[in-house]
Amino acid sequence: MTRARWLSLAILLVATALRFYRAGEMSLRADEATSLLLARQDPQAIVRVFITSDPHMPLYFLILHFWMLAVGISELAVRFPAIFVGVLSVALTYALGKQLFPRRRQIALLGAALIALNPFLIWDAQDVYMYSALTAMTLVSFNLFLRLESGARRSHWVAYIVASAVGLYFHYFFAFILLAQGILWMVWIVTRQIDFRTTIRFALAASAVVILFLPWVSVAFPLLTTFHSDFIPASSLLEMCQRALVTFTVGRTDTRMAPAWVDPTIGIWLSLGFLAIFLYGAFARNATEGAARIALAIFLGAPMGAFFAYSLVRFPLFDERYILYISAAFSLMVARGLTNFWDVPGRRWIALAAAAFILLADGYALNNYFHVPEFARSPDWRTFVQTLDDQAQPGDVVLQNYPDPALPYYLQDRVPRVLLPRSSFATAAEIDADMQRVTTKYARVWFQAAPYSTWDTEGLVEMWLRRHARQISVIEPRGLRLVLYAPASIALREAQPVDATLAGQIRLRAFDCDARAANVFRVTLYWHALARPARAATVFVHLYDADGKLWSQQDNAPVNGTYPTLEWQADQVIVDEYVLVLPADAPAGKYFVHIGMYDSQTHERLIVLDAHGKAFPQNRVPLCEVAR
Repeated sequence: MTRARWLSLAILLVATALRFYRAGEMSLRADEATSLLLARQDPQAIVRVFITSDPHMPLYFLILHFWMLAVGISELAVRFPAIFVGVLSVALTYALGKQLFPRRRQIALLGAALIALNPFLIWDAQDVYMYSALTAMTLVSFNLFLRLESGARRSHWVAYIVASAVGLYFHYFFAFILLAQGILWMVWIVTRQIDFRTTIRFALAASAVVILFLPWVSVAFPLLTTFHSDFIPASSLLEMCQRALVTFTVGRTDTRMAPAWVDPTIGIWLSLGFLAIFLYGAFARNATEGAARIALAIFLGAPMGAFFAYSLVRFPLFDERYILYISAAFSLMVARGLTNFWDVPGRRWIALAAAAFILLADGYALNNYFHVPEFARSPDWRTFVQTLDDQAQPGDVVLQNYPDPALPYYLQDRVPRVLLPRSSFATAAEIDADMQRVTTKYARVWFQAAPYSTWDTEGLVEMWLRRHARQISVIEPRGLRLVLYAPASIALREAQPVDATLAGQIRLRAFDCDARAANVFRVTLYWHALARPARAATVFVHLYDADGKLWSQQDNAPVNGTYPTLEWQADQVIVDEYVLVLPADAPAGKYFVHIGMYDSQTHERLIVLDAHGKAFPQNRVPLCEVAR
């Protein structure tokens, strides 16, 4: 084989290795698990989703459906199709580069190498979603498109029509590629004097693509014309260009839609280095490469302009992963810049320095992605589920407040799972009733608080647990939070009983007192609202020494100020936690915890009576003795 072929093979091997690396180890993120959940339905149900509610295309999910039937649903198995087309995109970039720059094929090799090392494309190739396939089909279509204007065979025209139609069935965004090709053809009419017959053929080919797509448009048209989303944050044109530049070079720095794996400041500075090479590739003149530069500029610019225009007319549409499919245009222009440096006598050191910079920048981003927990692509679901396996008991339940399908994928029904709220429209009263049913049925609740605001928008589930259950432990695998609660009815069985009535309306039924550290004490109070309280009261929890000196205190409305007594309902049990910290200079010895309530307006303490109707001295209840 020639040296070029050996190099192209080496690039493909590197691309393959990087895309397989840790693909079977990293947990699925929420979107990936959603893809699996959808693809496991029957084909009719899959198609129905994209006609009625989801403005994507069904082809990828249908392919994934049959693929999973054949090979299973492990992380590596479901990621393999994206990995395969991700590697294919490297080869297709090489083919595109050879067509555009036939006299300097090193541009094609360098462009393929840049795609092979591109951190975001590697991330995308390890993602169970359709964008990696969209990139590959874009490159297939563009490779075929470039052949059409210069005596293409009938097979090329047919292949172009089929590839472009398939691209549309992978994603609506492929329409922006057809727009770019249409603009480029019009440029060719002026600059290359394409004959009328060939232009008619192209018009017929484009029409054939549209006709092949019409059956889908006819059934999905109502959704396409009415769908609106505020999910994606709006971006200015300048911000879009800046984020696109980072996307094409070192990855993602914006965290609003997905985890980043590059520090924003570092990412911007690194991307500027790529931009300098890109600009030298875009504007350095060469008598034989003007058409190639125009083609790449349109390939890159037309979709970007379309995204911006659509965002102005309909709703914000720009996100980094949406523009990955035009990365090859940017990479080939950077490759041309590197080659330009190399071909100028006395400037090869610049080419070598630029190549070293690119390798270091990509290496930095890839190391973050693969090895730095802060930049991990997904939460650590394996540790999460292993914790449940090790610590769950009969009578436990896992409670989610957001329908993240990654949890059931990993949990596999080993512990009962409940989703609350049952819908994003559930009322506070419905959530309260459901929570009472769950905490009556189960002895312990493992709560996975999801960091999303589109389901339990006000955090009512966690708020309910904080008010009516005792927190036992908190475990935080990477990117996740798992809190174990005991419902009040269960916690009361193990708590220290006490019988104190405040102002005739509030009863202190029990308490827990334990040391978190040598000088940190947790006090949990179990209140019972005998009636709806008539006044706002503040709880005080004080720590005294044997001489009556106050060393630590916490005064606030119940439940860390989040559940004022005026909001209590009759017959509710409220779980109320306090933390007392002894100062470092506090002497060793015994300390005593006293609690009570006072009127939030007048600061007058509420009268406290014991079970026999006798008042507690100073209207405070002695609870427990702790030692330092």
